[in-house]
Amino acid sequence: MSARVIPQEAIARQIQASDPGASVFVSANAGAGKTHVLVQRVIRLLLAGVPPEKILCITFTKAAAANMAQRVFATLGHWITLGDDALDAAIRSTGIAQPDAALRRRARELFAGALETPGGLKVQTIHALCTRLLQQFPFEANVPAHFAVLDDRDQAEMMERASLAVLLKAAAEPDSKAGRALAVAMTSAADTTFRDVVRDACMSRDTFLAWIDRAGSADAAMAELSAALGVAPQLDAASIDRAIVDGPHLPRAEWTSAATIFASGSANDGKQAQRLRNALTLTGEAQIEAYLAVFFTGEMERRKSLATKKIAESYPEFCATLADEAERVTQLLAQRRAVAARDRTEALLVIASAVASAIRRDKQQRGLLDYDDLIDKTLEMLDRISSGWVHYKLDRGVDHVLIDEAQDTSPRQWDIIERLIAEFTAGAGARDGLKRTIFAVGDEKQSIFSFQGAVPREFAERRGALQSRFRKAELSFEKVNFNYSFRSGAAILQSVDYVFRDQEIFRSIHADDSYPVHQALGDAGPSLVELWELQQPDKREDMEGWQAPFDAVAETSPEVKLARRVEAEIARLIREGTLTGPVGNRRRLRYGDVLILVRRRGRAFDAVIQALKRGNIPVAGADRLKLTEHIAVIDLLNLADALLLPQDDLALATVLKSPLFGLDDDDLYKLAWNRQGSLRQALDQRADDNPKWQRARQRLEACAARARSEAPFSFYTWLLGGDGGRADMLRRLGPEATDALDEFLELALSYERKAPATLQGFVGWLRSADTEIKRDMEIARDEVRVMTVHGAKGLEAPVVFMIDTTSAPADNARLNLIELARGNAAPGAAGVVVWAGRKSDDPPAVAAAREAMLRDTEDEYRRLLYVAMTRAADRLIVGGCMPGNRKEVREASWYDLICKGLERSGLPMQELTTDDGVVKRFGAIAEAAGTPEAAAEPPEQPAELPAWLRAAVPPFVPKLRMLQPSVAELDAIRAAQHGGDADPARLRARQRGVLVHRLLQSLPEIAAPRRLDAASAYLARHCEAQAWPQAEREALAARVLALLDDARFSAVFGPGSRAEVPIVGRLKHLGGGPALLVSGQVDRLVVADDAVLIVDFKTNQTPPQSPAEVPAGYRRQLALYCAVLAKLYPQRAVRAALLWTEAPEMMEISEAVLEQEASAIMSR
Repeated sequence: MSARVIPQEAIARQIQASDPGASVFVSANAGAGKTHVLVQRVIRLLLAGVPPEKILCITFTKAAAANMAQRVFATLGHWITLGDDALDAAIRSTGIAQPDAALRRRARELFAGALETPGGLKVQTIHALCTRLLQQFPFEANVPAHFAVLDDRDQAEMMERASLAVLLKAAAEPDSKAGRALAVAMTSAADTTFRDVVRDACMSRDTFLAWIDRAGSADAAMAELSAALGVAPQLDAASIDRAIVDGPHLPRAEWTSAATIFASGSANDGKQAQRLRNALTLTGEAQIEAYLAVFFTGEMERRKSLATKKIAESYPEFCATLADEAERVTQLLAQRRAVAARDRTEALLVIASAVASAIRRDKQQRGLLDYDDLIDKTLEMLDRISSGWVHYKLDRGVDHVLIDEAQDTSPRQWDIIERLIAEFTAGAGARDGLKRTIFAVGDEKQSIFSFQGAVPREFAERRGALQSRFRKAELSFEKVNFNYSFRSGAAILQSVDYVFRDQEIFRSIHADDSYPVHQALGDAGPSLVELWELQQPDKREDMEGWQAPFDAVAETSPEVKLARRVEAEIARLIREGTLTGPVGNRRRLRYGDVLILVRRRGRAFDAVIQALKRGNIPVAGADRLKLTEHIAVIDLLNLADALLLPQDDLALATVLKSPLFGLDDDDLYKLAWNRQGSLRQALDQRADDNPKWQRARQRLEACAARARSEAPFSFYTWLLGGDGGRADMLRRLGPEATDALDEFLELALSYERKAPATLQGFVGWLRSADTEIKRDMEIARDEVRVMTVHGAKGLEAPVVFMIDTTSAPADNARLNLIELARGNAAPGAAGVVVWAGRKSDDPPAVAAAREAMLRDTEDEYRRLLYVAMTRAADRLIVGGCMPGNRKEVREASWYDLICKGLERSGLPMQELTTDDGVVKRFGAIAEAAGTPEAAAEPPEQPAELPAWLRAAVPPFVPKLRMLQPSVAELDAIRAAQHGGDADPARLRARQRGVLVHRLLQSLPEIAAPRRLDAASAYLARHCEAQAWPQAEREALAARVLALLDDARFSAVFGPGSRAEVPIVGRLKHLGGGPALLVSGQVDRLVVADDAVLIVDFKTNQTPPQSPAEVPAGYRRQLALYCAVLAKLYPQRAVRAALLWTEAPEMMEISEAVLEQEASAIMSR
């Protein structure tokens, strides 16, 4: 593979940008090598002798941080293997002209130095940086010393819980301030919509909540809002309504005479007369609306003419009165809208403030911070006068700051960075004359994350401010532009230039005074742009079968037709051996070289994935998954439903058809037809008739036994791992199910850290909030990728399809909260925010602010287009569907902008007519097609595998010996649930033991007055009526409750005690053999200040007379638990006891006996 030919101009700019002695702000086009120069600058800093811990690299995402660190270490690691000449060449490529022996020695030491230095090279996100600072200075930041960071899912759950509590309390107290606010809010929005608005307000920390904080109080905020809307604070809607119908020009008493005048005119005048007469017959709101209809249309636009020429000539004074009244009512209507917006916003302010306060208290009590808290608390700490020594310590810690994707950095994140580098420009205050630098690289044309707080204009504004600061301190600061693309061919770059050539267009994507210019490398492969004719909906859709899903996309829809066309084109490109890559490194196109982009996930997104699967084209699936909507997770949740409620036939039928059980529709029909009871009973009764049914029953019984005795994570881990469930699912669903299954297990483990580990609780928790997972689409599998433009940021592909190009910027946009113009407010200060209603009800100030927000939306829409087009290296294929009932494409849509840009680009164009419509090809068409000889080249032969891969694996010698004291007990529990013991009496005894264990586990956490009901309900659910009559269930519940109320055992079940505590520990073998790994579960654990008590429940009818008669297995189990816990609590005495539940009696095992048993086990 030959090296790329890079122009000297591009090399010179890279060297300038990576100069470790100068601060640099790089504005780089897409594909211009931003990450490369960032890595190059880090390496040059290290070569210049900068200690790794003095370098701070800030990236936008964790993935980018990992990628950058990997690149740095990979380069340094490679240098160790090079000879002197090769190493000199590598060093020169970074921009150092004359490497010498000392520099070579330094280069070879960098890898180990960067790895071994305490603190090391810091490559992290801004949130990770803030977390580290707050953990380093918790007292100065006023945060809990051991705070945890709240993830998005838990934050959403906390939000829902707090908002529900506030709304329920407001509804229960209608005369309270919150109750009155809720009543006002409900007149403006449905319940679900209002909760969405409340959530938006609480999440708008930099706008809505910041406005309230800046104002100082809710009353002050409302006074600001009244002033911004142009209404007096005391003005209310009722007084405006009275003024509308009883004004000085046309009071209500004169409406009859006015109607008479109107009636003498034409038909249109007669309609006006009828409107006035209708208003006279009505009252309240209806009368006002009827009266306004005289002056306004149904869209509430002012009527162009209030009376015809005939009335104007006959009653000139009356028409003058009408004109005056229209002007007066217009002003009152604007005031009415403004007051409605003010009152609506005040209601939101009351409710949202209460919700935000509840969330704040919850986080404080639990020692949690969310991502916004990390930014806010860090900034507050750095701004606090009393934290001067924090600045001193930080100043001594970082000498060089590098920022990746600077265009996506929010204003408050920039503020943190500026505080960190405040001393960099201190001039004489610089330490020992050390040159301290800042480096930022980004591209405001690719700023597409405004929903995460990014403000594109900040890129240019911060660059200008930093340049001014550094040059005033007589420090070097350079602005460098990267125009060369290492990714895209000339035709694609030329099309991009012309799409964004108009001033109105390019000013929406960057702050420069000219349109963007892109340059291709001389050895870039031939490229082309294809413009497909838009897909039109058929005049008549084919009839769909009754079996089609109700939400299926019709086979004749334009999205499905476009998807089929994309599938056919990909198949053709692969089949014909299309070439890709730069000149000298051309190769055949693979499926993994194809990227399909959409603006948002919708009909086209789903249709193209389905079309690719039907065409047997490997596809990576969706780039984001809603976990509970993935079919694999649906199957796992249905299994839980069927286990928790055996009478749930639908859940059981669904899971029996899943890959886990493998039954089909015929099997289900035969089982379900003419059944007398539930489907579960039918399966139990008829399983022996069919081997498939027998296997299904066995697996279901095994699942039921495990689910009752194990926590959700353990159960699902066994199901997907040891029981082969994952393999079954992947066999049918494909590898894309891996991400969903992994995330499902991760959440199961996460849930167990937060709540009692019950299957029912986990299933309810998982379903309570949408969990969306982002899949890694950079995995090197040979599959077509389908993703949104946002998801594709930072990626590239030889062939890119854009198939969602005709939607408008504001399609489906719903603006709930609108920030009004700030006037003379300080830059960055929070402005006044209003809860907007319908667009037609906007007062003038809100209408103007809405238009400004929509313009910002349009600007980001165009920046998204830039990102989408610049993902392509060789081929950019643009298609789409004609939206709705339109006959022509929307002006300024992506498709329209691309069409206009290509028409004036000057690229050679070839027009082809195909069965699917007209195709226009722009670019070096003949060169892009490749040669038949090249296309006929045989595929690459796989590398020969080394011999050791085929050698037999040596026998495994365990370094640990696993001891699981609870396994025998768990086996007994499973046997009781499984019915595995032939002796009915022993089986019943085991079942009783399971029930007692479960009740003793759960009831102590329930308030005493509710325990009897809870126990009765549990036993009713888990005991068959025939085997356990009600009287026996009541007796069992009474015995357990008596045990809990027994004063002798108050410490065991009292506050601070914990149930079913898993423990894992490593014990040293006394004879020098493999260490012992102990894994088990303690029935009850009590940790006091001076002692630890382990209690194991035993349900034997007759307890032994003395500890010496206790079965050896029981003593060994407690001995191992004590040995593990003694290591965890070395300063406390660890005691162990058996609680015989039937006696009831608690028998403590002496320390000597326990030590003897432990020594015996650890010596074997």
